[in-house]
Amino acid sequence: MNDRMTFESPWQRRLTRRRLLGATGAAAALAAAACSRGGGGQPTPFSPTAEPSASPTRAPSPSPTTLSSRHGHTLRHTGFVERDAFADPHKTQAGPLLGHQAMVFSRLLTYQDQARGTIAADLAAALPERPDATTLVFRINPQARWHDLPPLNGRPVTADDVKFSIERQRSGDTTFVRAPQWAAIDSIEVTSPQTITFKLKAPLAAAHHLFADVASFIVAPELAPDGRDIPLDAQVGSGPFLWVEWSDQRFASVRRNPAWFGGDRRPYLEGISLVQPRTTAEVESGLRTRALDVAIVSRTLADHLKRGLPQLVEYTIGHSMFFSVRYSLVNHPYNDQRFRNALTWALDRREMVRKFFDGSGGLSPWISWPVTRWTLPESELTTVPGYRPGDGGREADLRDARAALEAFRSEKQLPADPLPLFVVDATENAIGLGSLIRDQLKAALDLDIRIVPMPLSQLVGLLLSAEAPFAAGPDTGWIDLDDWVYPYFHSAGTRNSFPLRDSDLDALIEKQRVELNEDARRNLGYEIQRRILALNPGANLVSERVVALAWPYVKGYPLDTTDGYQDRFASCWIDASDPTFRGRA
Repeated sequence: MNDRMTFESPWQRRLTRRRLLGATGAAAALAAAACSRGGGGQPTPFSPTAEPSASPTRAPSPSPTTLSSRHGHTLRHTGFVERDAFADPHKTQAGPLLGHQAMVFSRLLTYQDQARGTIAADLAAALPERPDATTLVFRINPQARWHDLPPLNGRPVTADDVKFSIERQRSGDTTFVRAPQWAAIDSIEVTSPQTITFKLKAPLAAAHHLFADVASFIVAPELAPDGRDIPLDAQVGSGPFLWVEWSDQRFASVRRNPAWFGGDRRPYLEGISLVQPRTTAEVESGLRTRALDVAIVSRTLADHLKRGLPQLVEYTIGHSMFFSVRYSLVNHPYNDQRFRNALTWALDRREMVRKFFDGSGGLSPWISWPVTRWTLPESELTTVPGYRPGDGGREADLRDARAALEAFRSEKQLPADPLPLFVVDATENAIGLGSLIRDQLKAALDLDIRIVPMPLSQLVGLLLSAEAPFAAGPDTGWIDLDDWVYPYFHSAGTRNSFPLRDSDLDALIEKQRVELNEDARRNLGYEIQRRILALNPGANLVSERVVALAWPYVKGYPLDTTDGYQDRFASCWIDASDPTFRGRA
């Protein structure tokens, strides 16, 4: 962090914190550590009031000869224009890029609401037919066509395109980091140009999720001939918008696809312009002059802006990304349950919410609190050590943490040197995550901690080799229960870098995978989280509540718990008849 930022106001400093969590390419950090092995209250999420895609099926798009009053104008909003080394939608792990690609590339299915897990048809004409528990038959919407751009030039989307998109990820190339998601598929058969059948190896509760997740963007073979990656200048899809530009850390934009198959002559917007501001002064100026229609801001900045611009409409939703700590269960002293308990219970999560998010956030079990479909209820979580509310709860947490540490010390000794805490350097520079953990553990347990900041790539390597026994940083968030638990906590999980081996937990995780009853599966998810909280191999500490401020003329602005929902911008529109539209730049 440069010297100038040190003297800026709290809401200006907040921009750096937002960038840290917004740039998911870095925030995937600990979450994706083992890919190369082979494998607070709860808010109601904002949903667009006019969401034509909310139906499981979509009507064919009518002739676009007559456009309604909803059509026209380019939406201008803030966000992150950050990516990793890959532009290929099947390889990148950068959330902002995946969000931009979600407007360009279609999937067979899509999420109406990630927090609640509701899924609708996208490229598919309807939800898949299920002749038995292991078979899914998709019929492609006959109106679906690729963008009228070379090399595809508006040709129809076919079942062969779908098969290609999934098979290329299963090719054995380890840079396809989401390949393990497709391990459940036994065979793929194209039975007609518009029909494709997937056979699963076993019943899978998350079967629909496979085809709605960002791993399932459908791409054309022409974009990746001879096994090559899809570059940034070849982002041609079949979604509601056409790719226009992407300038790292500056801006990105898309324009309307007039031939989109989504129905109701959507998208309504002529285009979308995304700007990554350098300071929050730019955000405030942009909103005041209406050069920006919407801005994602901190709680502090939102309150400041609303005092001067009371017309602004606020939308909020919890974001499933989170800050976490991880322990290596094969290293002393972290291989002792009592020591892990002491550390985990002593951490003051509510101070983290105040410090990192200006109080706009919440405490999480392993599944972040915004994922309302699966997260352990707050009423239960607040009875768990480390999560108990109020001064009395904090005192009880400290008593339990000190008792656990004393029990450990009655049989074992700590190393004489301070314990190293490995932290992603960007995280430490931006918000001092490691320093706060160090100070909290010193005050609560009189433990000496030494901060070891390092680049993400280096930390990932140390995690894989068990040379970073105590680590902290940002983690990405997920949608389906299986994504939260199987890769990380099952003994065979491809991202289980703790590594955790617990037969009782394995049995619960395996059972939820095949449980097709929603309520029963949710209860299994609760049992899994209780077991993880009991074992404490690590901790999902806190997640943020995102705030968006919009001028009232913006209608149907979407938000969701993680990137990949941006195809829903097809239903967003600008009401030029709204009084606040007058004077828009």
